[in-house]
This record gives sequence, structure tokens and C-alpha cells, in this order.
Amino acid sequence: MDILKSKCLILKKKDLNEADLLTVVFSKDFGKISGVAYGIRKSKKRNLITLNPLNITEITFHRKNGYYTIVETELVRNFGNIMKNIEKLEISLYILDSVNKIYDINYENEDFFNKLEEIFDFINNLESLKKGYKYYIVLTFLRRIMLEQGIYDTDEINRELGVEFSQLYREIAMIHKNNIGNIEKTQEDMEKYCYSLRKIVEIFENYINRNLQVKIEIKKFIVEDL
Repeated sequence: MDILKSKCLILKKKDLNEADLLTVVFSKDFGKISGVAYGIRKSKKRNLITLNPLNITEITFHRKNGYYTIVETELVRNFGNIMKNIEKLEISLYILDSVNKIYDINYENEDFFNKLEEIFDFINNLESLKKGYKYYIVLTFLRRIMLEQGIYDTDEINRELGVEFSQLYREIAMIHKNNIGNIEKTQEDMEKYCYSLRKIVEIFENYINRNLQVKIEIKKFIVEDL
């Protein structure tokens, strides 16, 4: 039996029986892991809250015959401001779901773990989040996924976007570049691109789904008329 310990981003949890909990995490040192915390839902000594999605928790696992058992947990941080804001929560849950669907068990990437922590820290610390900028954050996340998975090809992306949205994508990128350090101004300038940002997100999604054989869908997390 191996003992593993790592800082983990909680992606998903599911109740098992009356007392157990199945938890899927993206760990810093060992990649994506699915493990069971036996008896945690009825234990007075173990903190169930540490395994809530979006928390970053240090977890000790026992690994035997390819199966993982969660034996100890300690909360490192939770993103409290995200939990208080529906706009922030929508895109955060979408990011968690996308990572869970795209990355295989035991996929190891410490740099990507650090980037995910940075993304959630950024979202958590935003004073406000306008609709257009919400989609821009999703867009940058999807671009990061494509780069990580080795499927980002500028020519192919431009063909997917077409002439109109390729131009709009460049305009949106220039807004960010011209307003570096001024998030409030960036958000204001991007509001007029709300519809275009959502359409570009959907195009990126379709490209990722086709190339990686997955099904991520922003519409399941953000339901609104633009």
C-alpha cells in the first residue's frame, strides 16, 4: 500500500451509501485522482466540508491495486467570495466540470494545477464581474486548455471563427492589452462584445469537444439571453 499526500483542487463529489463519499480531485503532485472517503459523512472527527467542490485541500491517500482511499483532509483555502456571487460561481463550476471531463485519471501537470489556482484566485478577488468579462475569463480558460492539450492551431482556430469573429477576437484581445492593470476599464469596454464573446466561447467549445471527444457546455452553467 502506498501513502500519497498532495494539495488538491476538489472537482466533484458524490454520496455513496449512507456514510461514504466519492471525490474527484486534481492534485498538484499526482494529477487527477478519484478516491473514496469511507465513513466521512457520519464521522464527528472528520470535516466533510473540506471535500466540497472548489476547495483546495491537502489530502492523504492510501493507494492499493489502483484504488485510492482518502484517509486525512485539511482545508488549505476556500474561495469565499466566489461562493457569494452567482456570476463568479457559474464560471467557476463550469471550469471544474470542464477539467473533470477533459483530464484523465492520473494525468499529472503541476503547472496546470498552479494555473487553476491562479484563475480561481483571480475570480475570487474581483470586486465585480460584468457579463462580457465573465465570458472573457471563460475564453482565456478554454484557450489555456487548448494549449495544454496541444490542439491550439492559429490557422485552424481562425477558420473555425470565420472572418467576422476572427476580427472581433482580435479586437477583444486588444482591449485587454490596452487596459492592462485596469480591470474596471477592461470590463466596461468589453460589455458591448457580450454576444460576440459568448459565440466565440461556443466556437472554442465545439472545437475542443470535437478534437478531444468530450462534451463541455457553457449553456448548462450560464443560462441567459444576450
